[in-house]
Amino acid sequence: MGDRKGKVRFLRFAHLLPIPLLLPFASPSLLPSLFTDCTVSHMTRNSVTSTKEGLVKDFRTRELLDAACRVVARHGFQGVTVDRVAEEAKIAKGTVYLYFRTKEELLKAAVEQGMANFVNQIRSEVEEVKAPLEKLCRLVEASLELSDSNRDFFKTLLLERNFLAAAPSHPEAAQMLDLYLGYINFIASVIKDGIAAGAFRVHDAEASAFALNEAMRGCFQQRALGLTTRSAADDASILLDLLFRGILSPHHKEQLS
Repeated sequence: MGDRKGKVRFLRFAHLLPIPLLLPFASPSLLPSLFTDCTVSHMTRNSVTSTKEGLVKDFRTRELLDAACRVVARHGFQGVTVDRVAEEAKIAKGTVYLYFRTKEELLKAAVEQGMANFVNQIRSEVEEVKAPLEKLCRLVEASLELSDSNRDFFKTLLLERNFLAAAPSHPEAAQMLDLYLGYINFIASVIKDGIAAGAFRVHDAEASAFALNEAMRGCFQQRALGLTTRSAADDASILLDLLFRGILSPHHKEQLS
């Protein structure tokens, strides 16, 4: 009986928030709690309040960052204003400053989120693929497809490199560099798995990862600037053929061996 008194029903505070607000922040194991009679041990009224406020803050922050990414895609970095972000997010301008002190802080966070979302989506696209060759193929295809689905945003990143031009040691560039290297290391890990499985020859996987990323960026840049009518799928096929078969004819390959 004493133990039961020391518990508070999860639904006593969960019902205070709309389900759509709770879902994005709930792990799969937590989702049943939103609909069933689950309990949370020793939850005080203060912790309930802070949890609710934290969820609302996280939700509003993500909403603002998504709006800022859309403004970046539409107007470029130079065209981003707090007024435009507030209008896009359908909130008052003053509310933006409750979450971000300056436009620059908001812009940096928005770009970081855009990049982080991209990298996480790539990972989720390939993590279920086991065969090394298929995994690398899916990585290239997914990278080009996702770049296309967010074409305006990534086109802006390509054309306005001054935003990312700080030295790697500069604090403003540190988070972006971590995200970039995380993506490169992920590509390298896929290549290393292929080497270990005997699907790829032994070579510098990290150097290949950097080169492959630049090749994918070049393919995207052609489409983003309107220099080709090829689709992302077409570019993926061309790039993979080049990666696996090279450009040498069979005759010249024999001469190299």
